[in-house]
Amino acid sequence: MSKSKPKISYDKESQVMSIELGKTKSVDSDISGNVVIDYDENGKIARINFYEFNFDNFRAGLKAIKEFTKKSDIAFSVK
Repeated sequence: MSKSKPKISYDKESQVMSIELGKTKSVDSDISGNVVIDYDENGKIARINFYEFNFDNFRAGLKAIKEFTKKSDIAFSVK
């Protein structure tokens, strides 16, 4: 089984930023404020969702995020 690259995405309409760490199915979650962490069957983090994520603040850091992802194995997209 090959390891997939982490994927960061942002949905402007729902104001949710997601960081998907793999293609595993979530079986459990922890919720704290506007952050939800999903775990796979082995207890490893599969996904992190940030709800009510402010896009204006996100856009201010977008250049730094894009530069970081160019230098790493993280896929980045904005919907």
